[in-house]
Amino acid sequence: MLTYVPSSDRAAAVSPPQNEKPWLLLLLCVFWLLPGLWGHDPWKPVENQSVAIIAQLLRGADWSVPLVAGVPYLEHAPLYYWCAALFAQPLAWLGMPLHDAARLSTGVWMALAMWGVGLAGRELHGRRQGRVAVVVLIGSIGLLLWGHHVSPAAATFAAFAWQLYALALARRRPLQAGGLLGLAWLVLLLGSTWSEALLAMAAALLLVPFSAWRKSGYLAALLAAFAIALPLGLLWPLSLYKQAPEAFTLWWDYQSLGLYGGIAHFRLFHEPGYLPSIIVWFAFPCLPLAAWSLWFYRQSLRQSRWVLLIVQSVLVALWLFFAGEPGESQALLLLVPLAVLAAAGVDDLRHSAASSLYWFGITTLGVLAVALWGLWLAMQLGWPAEISSALHRRSPTYIPVLGLGAFFAAGISVAWVRVLLGKRTLGRRAVTAWACGLTLVWGLLVSLWQPWLDASKTYREVGLGLRMAAKDYPGCIYAPQSGVASLGGLSYFSGLDLRGSGAPGVEQCPLQLLQGQPADGQRRLLWMGSRSGESGERFFLYAKQ
Repeated sequence: MLTYVPSSDRAAAVSPPQNEKPWLLLLLCVFWLLPGLWGHDPWKPVENQSVAIIAQLLRGADWSVPLVAGVPYLEHAPLYYWCAALFAQPLAWLGMPLHDAARLSTGVWMALAMWGVGLAGRELHGRRQGRVAVVVLIGSIGLLLWGHHVSPAAATFAAFAWQLYALALARRRPLQAGGLLGLAWLVLLLGSTWSEALLAMAAALLLVPFSAWRKSGYLAALLAAFAIALPLGLLWPLSLYKQAPEAFTLWWDYQSLGLYGGIAHFRLFHEPGYLPSIIVWFAFPCLPLAAWSLWFYRQSLRQSRWVLLIVQSVLVALWLFFAGEPGESQALLLLVPLAVLAAAGVDDLRHSAASSLYWFGITTLGVLAVALWGLWLAMQLGWPAEISSALHRRSPTYIPVLGLGAFFAAGISVAWVRVLLGKRTLGRRAVTAWACGLTLVWGLLVSLWQPWLDASKTYREVGLGLRMAAKDYPGCIYAPQSGVASLGGLSYFSGLDLRGSGAPGVEQCPLQLLQGQPADGQRRLLWMGSRSGESGERFFLYAKQ
């Protein structure tokens, strides 16, 4: 799958060797993408509010104003929600739950991101190097959860992957690159925040002083990109201003710049140390492999391919460093240039480093896979009793059952062993073993443990209980204390008109939902409930006196 091509021969290679099997890479991508995209309810940190927004769109809400419990949710522009709703509508006719259908749209965005990273790697480093970049990307620990969430972060990630390819392509095909660049910026303007869009545009403009891009063709590409992105990208803010002026003011003042706040309340400098605290594990093995590539090719860093990747990486790192409120979803953007940087040096890894990565991957991920199998068997068999009881206490409503997931888990375990027996150069063998091992662990976690996790994370039972308790009280339910994630989950599963703090018309609501501790006074308690195994998040429904 990842046959070695010497550095001097990569550009001259015309046809792949006979033993090259690119379909195996596609199979790895499929096994990484598909597990976790369906079969479970929305989970924290972001799925509940995203699914609630999509459900509101399909119920006839204004597509310009994303709402959670009647309150505008404007942390991202709504392109991702629009696309997920378009996925969910036809798939609902086939019986697929809305949250599963929406999660499939994340799979499409992530597939586009892998495609873009692969094309960028091939454009910058030569043929058959793009697949190495994709394998390194798949092996990134930080991408695993966000690549399977109902979250706008997937669309932002895909846009930055295609931006990188467009900037690489601009050296020889500027007009085609301009079109791709404009589409990437349009996705950011309609599906992310102005902070990400300005970051992408700055990354393109900062290349102008370098010789590979200091050409009239690149100027034409930039003009074409701005002509595509700006007129169409401004349609959503203008529509928001027209349909909901108050929501537009809220977005403009506080949320238009994403992790930098808004125009009226600009935020800088988060708590020091955030990025260093997560980047070591979040970007593994991208970061150490990228550092090795820069060191190995340190004599030629003035070449345009290195200039592009260094500018992109440094700019994203500075963007995160100065931000007021960065998070993991924004740190994802570092993985795009780092994966392509890492791909350049994989074939040139020293034997000791490649061997260390190979055996570290096998032992660490292998032990984790064995542990997942062992704990699952203990839960199914009820032995050892101490372990089985502890697992049951963490998810009391889970009922052990032998399903198709166990057979899928057995299949991918055998496939992992088969990959380890394959022959390829040690560097590619190491990154392939790591990526396949991480895919195995994720596949086991989903196929064996997803029902157990779902039983403790879902708001389904709480939402259904709330609906039964409120059936005799038509009207809305005022929920002033609940966070956006719990409000999203409860409103989605109950189908009730929940309204959070700041929503219009709450004074007319006959019921009030409180979270935390029961209220003092003489109000009549109609219902109380919590998620299975969760004692710190309790809900109390009261009738207003």
